[in-house]
Amino acid sequence: MKHIITLVLATLLVLTSCDVVDAPYEKNPEPPIDTVLKDTSTVVVRTGGLQNVLLEDYTGHTCVNCPAAADVAKGIYEKNKSRVAVVAIHAGPFAKPEAPDYPADHRTEVGEALDALFRISRVGNPNGLVNRTRYNTKFVLGVTSWEAATNALLAQGPKLDLSLSHTYFPEKRTIVATVDATYLQPGENDYSLCAWITEDSIVGDQADNRRNPSHVKDYVFEHMLRASMNGTFGDSLTSEIKPIGSSVKKTVRFTIPETATWRLDKCELVAFVIRRKDDQTREVLQVVKQKLKL
Repeated sequence: MKHIITLVLATLLVLTSCDVVDAPYEKNPEPPIDTVLKDTSTVVVRTGGLQNVLLEDYTGHTCVNCPAAADVAKGIYEKNKSRVAVVAIHAGPFAKPEAPDYPADHRTEVGEALDALFRISRVGNPNGLVNRTRYNTKFVLGVTSWEAATNALLAQGPKLDLSLSHTYFPEKRTIVATVDATYLQPGENDYSLCAWITEDSIVGDQADNRRNPSHVKDYVFEHMLRASMNGTFGDSLTSEIKPIGSSVKKTVRFTIPETATWRLDKCELVAFVIRRKDDQTREVLQVVKQKLKL
């Protein structure tokens, strides 16, 4: 009997000690304790039967060519303000703090995980993704392809309509967002909803080879990813294949960390649906955004 007990304990030790999870991490953050908070907002933004686009600009404050890429992203955004969501994702070697000139750390857990998955910084910066789809056979897109890829997607018919509303509870520092997805085409069972927070008008240090000296101390960062509200790959919309016309409603809650120094009046919510089936792309099907209402 003694030998049996020893064997069982040894087996349990092996099982627990081998529980290693490799990046990118898919575990969602712990939900806020107070989950009874409800979204009571009547201010709703909708995609309205149009295909919207998520432009992910992978960048870093020591990347001397990245400010020019940010200007390209800004130009695309200015032409399609209601239909293009730009997110500047600081990740990879160029995003690491470098004292004394570049002390800030703009990296996020989700940004680092996605950079590792898509291998963007290995290809080099600046580069980006447009709805995480291929354009001219390429997945990781150089700056010169961003606008053409965006325009091609904007002209397509969408698979989903999305609506977004939210309520912010300052005493709890908690955002409660509601996303309603309506299927315009038959839906698969591997759709997931992701919800991000971005911030505009952040002033800091940036290298820019168009300037002399190249160290810009008052560079203005736009659309900077601050956090994911529900993990790297979001929450499953449904485990069922959905017919045309069906709808799924999801609530996402996120408590802003006490240590966060974000200016909430400059923040925006970006909600989008991805395909989880393809581990190499996680294609974006639709995206909607809304300024944070305080």
